[in-house]
Amino acid sequence: MKTNFIGWLVLLSHVCVPAAQVEEKSVVEQLRILEGDHQQTLWNYLLAQCDQLDLQRAERLSIALKTPETLKQHLQDLKRSYQQLLGDFPPKTPLNPTITGHLIGEGFRVEKVLFESFPNHHVTALLYLPDGSANPRMGPWPGILFACGHSANGKAYSSYQKTCALLARHGFVVLSYDPISQGERTQLPSASRFGTTTHTLLNIGARLVGRSVVWYEAWDGVRSIDYLLSRPEVDSTKPIGMTGTSGGGTQTTFLMALDQRIGPAAPSCYTMKRTTKFRGRSGPADGCQHLPNEGIHGIDHIDYSLMRAPRPTAVLAATQDFFEIESTRETCQDAVAVFKVLDEPDRFHFFEAEAEHGMHQEHRQEVVRWFRQRFYQNPEPVLEPNKLQVFSEVQVQVTRTGQLVTDFASQVSVADLSSQEAHHLSTSRKAFWQDHSLTNCLEEIRTLLGVRNSLASPEIKLVGRIRHQRTTIDRLILQRPGEVPIPGLLFRKQSIDTNPTRMVIYLHPQGKEVEVEGEIKALLTTSSSVLAIDVRGVGETRDQGSNTKYHSHDHRIGTVAMHIGRPIAGQRVEDILMAVDFLKGDRSDLNLSLEGELHLVAIEAMTPLALHAAVLDCRIDTVELRRPLIQSWMEDVLSSPLRREMTGLVVPGVLKKYDLPDLARVLGERLLVVDDD
Repeated sequence: MKTNFIGWLVLLSHVCVPAAQVEEKSVVEQLRILEGDHQQTLWNYLLAQCDQLDLQRAERLSIALKTPETLKQHLQDLKRSYQQLLGDFPPKTPLNPTITGHLIGEGFRVEKVLFESFPNHHVTALLYLPDGSANPRMGPWPGILFACGHSANGKAYSSYQKTCALLARHGFVVLSYDPISQGERTQLPSASRFGTTTHTLLNIGARLVGRSVVWYEAWDGVRSIDYLLSRPEVDSTKPIGMTGTSGGGTQTTFLMALDQRIGPAAPSCYTMKRTTKFRGRSGPADGCQHLPNEGIHGIDHIDYSLMRAPRPTAVLAATQDFFEIESTRETCQDAVAVFKVLDEPDRFHFFEAEAEHGMHQEHRQEVVRWFRQRFYQNPEPVLEPNKLQVFSEVQVQVTRTGQLVTDFASQVSVADLSSQEAHHLSTSRKAFWQDHSLTNCLEEIRTLLGVRNSLASPEIKLVGRIRHQRTTIDRLILQRPGEVPIPGLLFRKQSIDTNPTRMVIYLHPQGKEVEVEGEIKALLTTSSSVLAIDVRGVGETRDQGSNTKYHSHDHRIGTVAMHIGRPIAGQRVEDILMAVDFLKGDRSDLNLSLEGELHLVAIEAMTPLALHAAVLDCRIDTVELRRPLIQSWMEDVLSSPLRREMTGLVVPGVLKKYDLPDLARVLGERLLVVDDD
């Protein structure tokens, strides 16, 4: 009777440890290779990359600060990089604005506004107007754009209403609009949370087509300014002011650096060092707060204030915020230095309140005071009335039903817009393959993935060997210098076989050891060796994980990986290519003799990675995709925005160039797809 692999391990454990301990040790533990807990290994590696990019950014800024001329050039370069990362906007279409109702407050009045930022993609908003009772100043008045933070009810949130009302009472026309998936703009009703979850899910599809939730929210902001300036009550000779807190601080930050019509701007409870935010209590935030490749372009939170200098900017903060105040204070010193070199030190203002996260009374009073100083040359303190009128959610409801998706049968969601763009890009994808040589196409694919061309040879460490009958299991660590260790199990047949030999690389999303008794054992019947590896973030180096609201275990590592310009999918492809280097390289130091054709077998979520590895490396003779999780980004991901665990498969802008079926066509007869579930 043959003893199976698990049986071998149990047998060995009986020899090595007391019998009472045998049952307590799982098969997974017995096949473990790395010592200690490696749940933080990949995370720490990514943060170290961020730290290096931060040092490079600081050095560039230090050099730029030497003269006004070098600084201006540096800021222009930052602005160009930002515009490149964000991407181009489409031609403007008619806003088709509608006023659906009116409200009367104390010292202000409100109009309920509806307009289209894209055709059939509506924005719900409230326009706050002075009524003269609180401030006798006659119009037209300066316009202020108010961006709402991550409240489920959007513009109806009490503190946002109070801020807008206070601004109106002091002589400003204020437009407060619902962000994507908040208030009356629900996008994915089945998502577990309002904006924070939905923004992240929508970001998956948006990134595939070269957009982002940042892009969509910025466009909403651009069109909101268009609407503000269309109103006769707004003084169009003056710039537009903008403020918002939390997610509204995010929107303010991105838009104030983009739209030249914004003058004084005051992001609240947002600005800090990006890497510190990654490390902090809340970690990487949701999809609306990140643009891929910011890190490699040297763009941090504060740089959005710098690239618009010397336009007036106020950064508002809270001492008890989860956006750590120490980091906010530190990064704002960059702004102080920049505005000083530009000889406009008074145009940057920093304010902190003894408060928690949000637009609290101290922040409201300060932001109104600061806008009043900038627009009316009145620096006097502002005191909020003891009772500032707040309307109910029903009262501020712009739509008939309370949701655009139920008011308009033709309403187009952000997911729909991304899908439309993917279809539009089909021409670009065809041209990508028709107009370039295969060599050039493969180089473009490498660039999109962040897969590097020149990599050091891997170091291979044998940490243990199990022999039984005609099979050997080598416990290996594969690692390039400075990179994450990749554990592997090398299964080898020791019998002399006259049949052609075959080497297999085996990839499973749950780890290298889960199919020891299943698929790996079966592969050994037709192969001389099987190398099962845990690509980074899988198996032994599986990250400790992200907040469950993000619907992806890989959210935090995926976000940081994109920040440094190396998508986690691309890093995992590099790990596969390292396994190829090992099997095809010199192994004399390990006393290993391996030969034959190289076959790559990938299971479920590993299949897109295997496709890329096989296309990029012709040393892989054949590739077999078993039970593919997705076979097309366009058909399987964009069409299903609620799909979980997609972060690790995202390559920003990939659908401008190719989809997974394109890679399958390149492989031709080298590819076998087995969907046997």
